[in-house]
Amino acid sequence: MIFILLIVTIFMQSCALDEYSHMSSPEVSSCTLEKSCIHVVFSAKMRKGITEAAFSCSCDTTSESGTFVWENREMYFFPMSGIKEKRVYEVEISTRAEDAYGNSLKQTFCCTFSTGGDSDEPFVQKMNIKEGEVLSDLLKPIQIEFSRPVEEALFYQKFSISPSVQGSISFKDGGRAVIFTPLEKLDWNTAYTMNILDKKVMFSTPEEPLAKMSRIQIKDGESLEEQKVQHGVEKDAELVLFFSDTASSSTIKTPVEITPYQSYLASWNSSYTQCTITFDKPLPYKTLLELSTPDSRRFFLYVDGENSVMPEVRDIRFFQDFSTGESTSLEYGSGIVFESGNQACFEFELSVGKNAVLYPADVYSAVDIEVAMGNLVIAPEHLETIKQDDNTALVRIFCSITAGTEQTPVIISVDSDLQDSEKNCLGHDYIIRINSL
Repeated sequence: MIFILLIVTIFMQSCALDEYSHMSSPEVSSCTLEKSCIHVVFSAKMRKGITEAAFSCSCDTTSESGTFVWENREMYFFPMSGIKEKRVYEVEISTRAEDAYGNSLKQTFCCTFSTGGDSDEPFVQKMNIKEGEVLSDLLKPIQIEFSRPVEEALFYQKFSISPSVQGSISFKDGGRAVIFTPLEKLDWNTAYTMNILDKKVMFSTPEEPLAKMSRIQIKDGESLEEQKVQHGVEKDAELVLFFSDTASSSTIKTPVEITPYQSYLASWNSSYTQCTITFDKPLPYKTLLELSTPDSRRFFLYVDGENSVMPEVRDIRFFQDFSTGESTSLEYGSGIVFESGNQACFEFELSVGKNAVLYPADVYSAVDIEVAMGNLVIAPEHLETIKQDDNTALVRIFCSITAGTEQTPVIISVDSDLQDSEKNCLGHDYIIRINSL
């Protein structure tokens, strides 16, 4: 009876151990490159179809197709093109591979073989792009690794890309690796052929995406509304254009057209989704600008910002004696009796921008009071400038006058180069002629 119980106990333990072993994940015991095939040995008997689907092999980054032969736990892969010399083979078996009990491979298996050895000539061992790959990154650096260090002269002699691409070349790890970095974006929808030593790789770029402009914004200001005039635009305004995706090459070249024409610099971010427009010259004051975008939308700017107001002479008043407060507005052709004295004053009233002021030094060089003939003498003594309110500035030129004995024209002029503190200029000469009586 004891003997029977012992046999039953041993049998049950054996069944338990066998059941547990069926639950363990299989592994790759070995993977070797042979003369005509790749030989893989598994730790368990595998499901053929599923394991073959989980297997991949590439030769110098180019995928290899072939046939499989099985012997119990061993799998042989015969590439259709055979095993080539001076090549790098990469093998990968994913966890989709299963053993006969449905257990997945314990972990993805990868290995690399080189058939080049230490031959006299270096050959391409690895690249970060594959044959036939479509590059979505049009500025992607291309990394090339060699079986041994390559001389720079040999590389330059046997490296080319067609169509031609301008780029920089840097050698790494003593010549074992080279990085080619494009200096300009690759063309959309284009097939390229790259030759490196004895290897040829073909890759391409996708069709150009249609990137829609999402909005235009005055930098640090408001967003523009389509078909609506944006007022309050300053002459030194910058624009920021936002796009939904990478802008097309034509859009990058001309992101917006402006009428009347204004030349500008377009600065793009690294992903070509945002562009800052900086104008080469100040925008013309009191001018309506039309902006046309590549997707046929129109925006309008009116340059009338409160700090871009061009100075303008509104009135000139003459005081025989400033202390009395009595003045006469001067108009072209009016007659004035100039009396001798040292308290006379010409007061110029100008419209200016909100934050603009006039500096005396700028006024001295721009304002002139000239007696055409005779013995009338108007001699400026000193000058002061006053910001009367947000949009008005006063210039007072105090003079001493020696009355003349005959009538004579007096020319008062303000040069067009008169500039305020915001670098706004008068824009045109202001001249009036009056007569001394």
